[in-house]
Amino acid sequence: MKRYNTFIGQQYLKILKYLTDKRKNISFDYKNEIEKYRKASDLKTMNYLYEVISKKKINIDKPIVGYFCKTIPEEIIIAVGATPLRLCNQDIYCAEIGEEIIPGDICPVIKAICGYLQNDIKIDLLVIPATCDGKTKLAEILTPIFNDRIYFIDIPRNSDYIENIDLWESAYLKFYDYLKNRFKAKPSRKELLSVCKMTNKRTEIFRKIYQLRGEKTGIINSFDYFILTSASFYLSPSDWSEHAEILYKELLGKVVKQNYRKRILLAGSPIIFPNFKILEIIEDSNCYIASDILCSGYGHLFDPVKIDEETELGIIRALTLKYIAPNLCPCFLGIDKLLNAILENMDKYTLDGVVYYNLRLCNVFEIEIPILKDILKNKGIPLLVLKTDFSREDIGQLKTRLEAFIEMLK
Repeated sequence: MKRYNTFIGQQYLKILKYLTDKRKNISFDYKNEIEKYRKASDLKTMNYLYEVISKKKINIDKPIVGYFCKTIPEEIIIAVGATPLRLCNQDIYCAEIGEEIIPGDICPVIKAICGYLQNDIKIDLLVIPATCDGKTKLAEILTPIFNDRIYFIDIPRNSDYIENIDLWESAYLKFYDYLKNRFKAKPSRKELLSVCKMTNKRTEIFRKIYQLRGEKTGIINSFDYFILTSASFYLSPSDWSEHAEILYKELLGKVVKQNYRKRILLAGSPIIFPNFKILEIIEDSNCYIASDILCSGYGHLFDPVKIDEETELGIIRALTLKYIAPNLCPCFLGIDKLLNAILENMDKYTLDGVVYYNLRLCNVFEIEIPILKDILKNKGIPLLVLKTDFSREDIGQLKTRLEAFIEMLK
């Protein structure tokens, strides 16, 4: 990178290389966790999806484009003949290794990402969006590892459509052109349109499962649901849709035996395997997550590509309306969208309360809590905020708080 062609830049690069060369192989085996959650399942289709997560099944016959955050459009990555791989990580062991690079009170997800990428992972290109301060700095920190294999996409964090659509379009078009040159691909408009139809099929089946889950208490437990959504990080949209369709048919024929005490909506920080601590606490309290609005599942799969004009520019514009305009992340301006999503789901599925999961040291999630508390209180909607990290020392305390919340709902 040009900024290192100075004396100070060269010294900085040496420091970063020293830090990132302190590699450790991450060999922690999550088979026990996988088996524990798999045994809690009564759905045959889930066996394959648990296998996907366990072995991180991904198509390695094509170039792999790793990315963070739901704002990166998978469609244009697939259109140029590459495989998108979402690298968002919530592994406590990866976070511990990441502390060698970025020590201190930093977002544990950013630490986990650094630790995860220290392992030998074949990534042809790493795409990092400027969706939060941590990811913005991450692009610079990881430069010694990936050098010219990093693409930084700067997206305005104002989710107002009218004010920012031209900037969004410009960023996505620039990214698309870069991918074409990088992988020497010339996808036609029809090829891009075909990929959009494929991801829309995925959205269609996800919405069916999402709605069934909200309407029929106990139809799918929390572990199965979040393994299902996490599998979309690895599987192609068509493969995921195929198995999700089989799962949906199995759910339709399922006889529900579990009697849950209360039905809740889960909001806040993303939940990604193996960090299922919050799910364990909620399931152990016999409370049913009937709905969620997390970016790791709902935000990734719920919105379709709505194409009004089938030109390349029209498709790119439609992609910005899928990935950026409806964004509920607190890193973006537009808390009204989050509130509307909560109120809509609470009303549609007749839920008893909201559990807001706040991952410690991710301050933007914490900032919006007072506003949520005030508005939901005025609407008569009970809210519980659970603040924690990847460790398991506070499980007892969190269970006690959840039990008190459930008793209050009675």
